[in-house]
Amino acid sequence: MKRTIMIFLVVMFLVAGNGYSYSQETSSPSKEYKFTIKTNPLAALGGPFWVVVIPVTGEYKAYFETKVTNKTSFQIGASYIGPSVLLNLDEITKSEDGEEIKGVKTSGYRIQGTYKFFVSRDLNAPEGFYLAPNISYATASVKNKANPDDKINGTKLNINGLIGYQLITSGGFTLDVFTGLGYVSRKYTVSGDFDSEEFKSKSSISVPFGLAFGYAF
Repeated sequence: MKRTIMIFLVVMFLVAGNGYSYSQETSSPSKEYKFTIKTNPLAALGGPFWVVVIPVTGEYKAYFETKVTNKTSFQIGASYIGPSVLLNLDEITKSEDGEEIKGVKTSGYRIQGTYKFFVSRDLNAPEGFYLAPNISYATASVKNKANPDDKINGTKLNINGLIGYQLITSGGFTLDVFTGLGYVSRKYTVSGDFDSEEFKSKSSISVPFGLAFGYAF
């Protein structure tokens, strides 16, 4: 698994290096943008922690990207992790016999960084096709409101190689779409009455896919 990821990352950087050198010589002038700000409200539906196909959390994220050279940029991201708007576990719920019971409290955060190498021949950063290493770290906790000793703490580490395209219109509207290959490590600690069998620590290969939109200036 790790060897597959390493091969993918090496190939990605070789392509990025060749594309970068060639693009430096052939790129043509275009409207220049230095910064972008972006978000993805769809992440509030679920992520980064799931139980099978059920979203335990939602993510409320923001990205800030700055141009470094004509063919590179650096992007940082920060997210608040709370209840999913699709399945809000923080709400008051009812038991089977109709008795009112308290829900759970969900909270956490994610931070991430991405360095983009733009390889489009006729576009400068932050526009066009790009290859990028990406790393993110997320942590969240889910606690029983009725009994705080019942809780789940989870962490998630992602290391990815991304390929994507960033579109910027003449008005500054920005759309960033990407996929890739990477490594993900999930770790959980469970206490109290939560089912530990549903939250097992594991590592695996991941295939990230995402989008974000916002404004360039």
